[in-house]
Amino acid sequence: MKKILFLFFILLSLSGFAAEKVDPGTILADQEWRIINQDYVPDPLMIETLAAKVGDNLEIDVYFGFWCSDSRNNVPVFMKIADEVAGNTLEIDYYSVERKPSKEVKYFVEDLKIERVPTFIFYRDGKEIGRIIENPKVSILEDFLEIVFN
Repeated sequence: MKKILFLFFILLSLSGFAAEKVDPGTILADQEWRIINQDYVPDPLMIETLAAKVGDNLEIDVYFGFWCSDSRNNVPVFMKIADEVAGNTLEIDYYSVERKPSKEVKYFVEDLKIERVPTFIFYRDGKEIGRIIENPKVSILEDFLEIVFN
């Protein structure tokens, strides 16, 4: 039995974890996340610029942890930006991941090489065009703009 559990742990650590798709409403059901979302006011000119460039072939996958402070700070801000750009056909999927059981486990999602959360993956026409990993370089809005303008 110990060998089976050990092998299971090894396989789990090599393969990363599965991510569970989450409805955006579930994310904002948490009061702290909802307050951050409501309090954030994005720059209207930057939102207008982003909305003009997003187009209808942009997809975004967001991997985050409810337990993660960086996710708590960045995902509600991203959601507010996405709501402001909602006039476009912006397809966003949110995926919750669990904490890693140990430091030996490298990836939350092995096939996408997601080591840290939140990770925002941007796709255009099905091809990855950029990522925001853990914390933005400048801000979520400015990094989002940089990705879609490249």
